[in-house]
Amino acid sequence: MTGKGFGYAYTNTRVRVMKSKLIDPSEYNKLMKMSLDQIARYLQETDYKKEIDLLGAKYEEANLIEYAINQNLANSFNKILNFSLKDSRKTINLFLKKYDVWNIKTILRGKQSKENSEEIIQDLVPAGELKEEFLIEVIKKTNSVQEAIEAFKKTSYYETMKKNSGNLTEMEDELDLCYMRERIEKTSGKIKEIFREKALFLDALNTARAKETKIQMKNILQEKKNKIVVEDIKKSRIELRKKMSEKGRKMVHVFRRDSSPVIGYFIAKENEVDNLRIIARGKQANLPLELIEQQLVY
Repeated sequence: MTGKGFGYAYTNTRVRVMKSKLIDPSEYNKLMKMSLDQIARYLQETDYKKEIDLLGAKYEEANLIEYAINQNLANSFNKILNFSLKDSRKTINLFLKKYDVWNIKTILRGKQSKENSEEIIQDLVPAGELKEEFLIEVIKKTNSVQEAIEAFKKTSYYETMKKNSGNLTEMEDELDLCYMRERIEKTSGKIKEIFREKALFLDALNTARAKETKIQMKNILQEKKNKIVVEDIKKSRIELRKKMSEKGRKMVHVFRRDSSPVIGYFIAKENEVDNLRIIARGKQANLPLELIEQQLVY
């Protein structure tokens, strides 16, 4: 195979190998019955070993697990980006911009609440276009929300940040909207379809929240057709994760000349990390196993 098809085939084949290393869903029942120390030791026998070993001397229990899985998520996504050929990179970069938005919001919230630099750095997931070194420099060299905003002046996010600098909540909403609309506009086929479906669901959740809080939020999609009605916000959020996870796992095994398997892996990996975080934080809070299990997506 030569040319464009080879570019996709090479990337997608390597991603399928990485997908085979995801934790089998049957393992979650075992993890829920373990202590936090046992969960950390379990993760040392999986693809999370490097991060658990690296952070184990600094953190413990739920914090160790959360920081390790976040770092592993970033490492896994950056690994894929590094071995991806040109054909796949555009779509991959577009998906990973969500972590730029996550990190910007993390930094600004941290500055607003006067957290120290180390606390903010711990919550970064440096998997987007904005490199970890740059993000750490912003954290360490700025002392306020406004200074941090100016540090992003040379990025594509600055205009949105500057325009909404007087209200951090509105800024976060606008950053999310811009990113989610962009990824729908600039993708096609199955990838566009899954992004649109998630956007419709998120719009429905926002509509349901507005009824409860009386606070109106902008919709991602400016359309009235194909609307979804949400009755129970908590259950619907879990249902959204289930739908996205199921579609993601199926996309990994799609054989076509596009980045569907990569996006599918990203979604499946994110779900795994979410499940591990839910278990760790649930155990830390001494929640009943039944309540933790209700939040997991297999």
